[in-house]
Amino acid sequence: MKISLNWLKSYIDFDVKATDVAALLTQRGLEVAHIYPAIKGHLEGLIIGDVVACLPHPNADRLKQTLVDIGSEQPCTIVCGAPNVQVGQKVVVAPVGSTIYNYADQAPFQIKKVKIRGVWSEGMICAADEIGISPTHEGILVLTTTLPAGTPAKAYFKALLDEILEIEITPNRADGCSHLGVARELKAIWHLPITLPSIEAFRPVRFDCPLKIGRIDPDLCPRYTGLLLKNISIQPSPEWLRTRLSHIGVKPINNVVDVTNFVLHELGQPLHAFDYDTLIGDTLTVQKCPPATLFTGLDGVERKLMGHELMICDGAGPISMAGILGGLRTCITDATQHIFIESSYFNPSVIRRAAQHHSLKTDASFRFERGTDPNLPLYALKRAALLLQELIPSAEAYEVVEYYPTPCAHFTIPITYAAINRSLGITIDPTIIKQILTDLELAIEATTDQGFTAKVPPYRVDVTRKADLIEEIARIYGYDRLPNHLTATYFSPEHKIDNAYTVAEEISKVLVANGYYEICTNSLTKDAYAALGHTEKAVSILNPLSGSTGILRPTLLFSGLEVITYNIARRQYDLKLFELGTTYSQDGTSYHETKRLALWLTGQIERPNWVRQLGPVTLDSLRATIEQLMQKLGIMDLSYRAAIDPCYTQAVQGLYKETVVMTFGQIESSIVDYFSLEQPVFFADIDWSHLLKMHKPHKVYEPVSKFPAVTRDLSLIVDKAVVFQSIKALILKQRHKPIQAIHLFDVYEGSQLPADKKSYAIRFTLQDRNKTLDDKSIDQIMHQLIQTFERDLNAIIRR
Repeated sequence: MKISLNWLKSYIDFDVKATDVAALLTQRGLEVAHIYPAIKGHLEGLIIGDVVACLPHPNADRLKQTLVDIGSEQPCTIVCGAPNVQVGQKVVVAPVGSTIYNYADQAPFQIKKVKIRGVWSEGMICAADEIGISPTHEGILVLTTTLPAGTPAKAYFKALLDEILEIEITPNRADGCSHLGVARELKAIWHLPITLPSIEAFRPVRFDCPLKIGRIDPDLCPRYTGLLLKNISIQPSPEWLRTRLSHIGVKPINNVVDVTNFVLHELGQPLHAFDYDTLIGDTLTVQKCPPATLFTGLDGVERKLMGHELMICDGAGPISMAGILGGLRTCITDATQHIFIESSYFNPSVIRRAAQHHSLKTDASFRFERGTDPNLPLYALKRAALLLQELIPSAEAYEVVEYYPTPCAHFTIPITYAAINRSLGITIDPTIIKQILTDLELAIEATTDQGFTAKVPPYRVDVTRKADLIEEIARIYGYDRLPNHLTATYFSPEHKIDNAYTVAEEISKVLVANGYYEICTNSLTKDAYAALGHTEKAVSILNPLSGSTGILRPTLLFSGLEVITYNIARRQYDLKLFELGTTYSQDGTSYHETKRLALWLTGQIERPNWVRQLGPVTLDSLRATIEQLMQKLGIMDLSYRAAIDPCYTQAVQGLYKETVVMTFGQIESSIVDYFSLEQPVFFADIDWSHLLKMHKPHKVYEPVSKFPAVTRDLSLIVDKAVVFQSIKALILKQRHKPIQAIHLFDVYEGSQLPADKKSYAIRFTLQDRNKTLDDKSIDQIMHQLIQTFERDLNAIIRR
């Protein structure tokens, strides 16, 4: 949205640079994206000159050789081709070295001393379009002024020198979609009064308006007002009106259309003018038309209505798509003599839906779909009528016809000073709070020492809650004046950072550091996945958008396989992925949501390198990642066992105190084939709620022990059925404090051992933080461990 600084100054008196105004508005929520001059170059370097001589060009019939006084010691010679140049004229001169900008393309053109048909020309006498002030090119500009030669041209064109603020309006700030809205904002910032044009002079000359308002749905159109103006003559608008509109990028058309556009950008209230003589019947209705009704808009496009559009209709059918686009049948033409102007308030949702369906984005729909002021239509209507009567003295106004059965009420928001100060982290004087809200045109009622009730006008559609009210106070007071830290009272004493968030951050950091990429997939997935080896009953969607979104995912497995398929199709074969997401299931009439942490591994364990030969990922690769996560979370007593699961070829369950908290393994080949994958995929499914319960706070930092650590290796020959987890559990059960770490560094099965046996090579790290361990203490611990292994596992100790 474009705002003219000169236009703005007609409502609020200020003398502040455009850059400073832009900074203030941006800090308060109306972001100024660009500032640019209405006339590029601001007419810098151009001067007023007197034509003191005008002679025919000696070598060209259509050129003149002029002498122009520009306030220098000697008049300058300028070759001019304009047919209207004469002696005695005051003209605009672009001297040598100055730059002018053409109105059409704003392209710069630097003036140089040149020889034209054998005569030197020392400048240029300018037309209006050549210096960017108007598209007119009917000859040179002839000025009516007493300003002396040599005066800068911008002194004469002061009213045209303007700066334009381009504001990016957010959807919640419908109140800022006009010059009045921006003036209100500056009023609150500077605590200055604003002056609106008076409509007291409006006097209808006729009270028997022949046009009536018929059936209207009050939910879709709470207010509809209209005004008949007769004896209109369609003419070009005066210079001041064309200038105002063209500066903000609106093309002037004629006096009637220009006035409606002017009021739109002035007040934010869209208007529409109908050619009264083209209306059929004596009644207008605001209604929805049957589906497939045809409507031709001002753009000449015939559209088939869907039935949800709100239409303005006369006796013959729709004449306007309410709040969006007027109809071609009733448009203003050069032959128009009588007009009917409407000014209304429409339900934003119905305007938004129609505009989106028909891909129509107009100045009117931009405002209506965000929410206009329901109390403004009558004022805007009378404002437009007065402007038209000023431009067309013969215009006769009829009495306003109106439909407004239930006036829109103000919002009331009770609030306390304590709540405001607590939220902002600063104590603001109640007088300042009241002043800010009053300047924002929010009335203060029911005032007490503790607080008050704010009465919010309906045009402030973004202020409906206490939080919105506090935001208004904060942005006008100035965010830069608020403390950049939260006070101790901001959070309630019992407030703590969510433990789940902390654990998720820790896990994400570990996984990312190990080369994993986080994915975020859709909770809606294909019906077919429910039958791919998953036994839980999936939750079906009653009205799915497509076949690929028919159920809520019962597992994260398949959405991750989709990601793997997508990446492999793009030659990304080595993948480490993780996701923290929700799965869904149902059991009869009960529905369940479960948070899961999922890991996927496929391809090579690392990128190939010259240091060592690398192989594909294995089940042990996935288990190593899980072990690292458990160690990070302080979970040391996790046990494992083999499992049977239809989704896995080879599966392992992780148990914590006999409760299954995770399942991981290699994905079953039929599932891999379903996704057309030609390499094995390993998957881990971890119950997030159990992980949170198992999580233990990190240990407090301890200094590195000054006493050395000692290692001892032990090789055990045990039955093949004995897993290392059992050995580790047996070691931990002995509770030998000096044992700091247990590491399995070799497993052997082969011809050197019986067929039912295997060998584990285990390294023990022992350390006492209070003293140096002697050989006697170490040997005693190892001897006790050997006795335990021989007794409980029937182990043979290899010496």
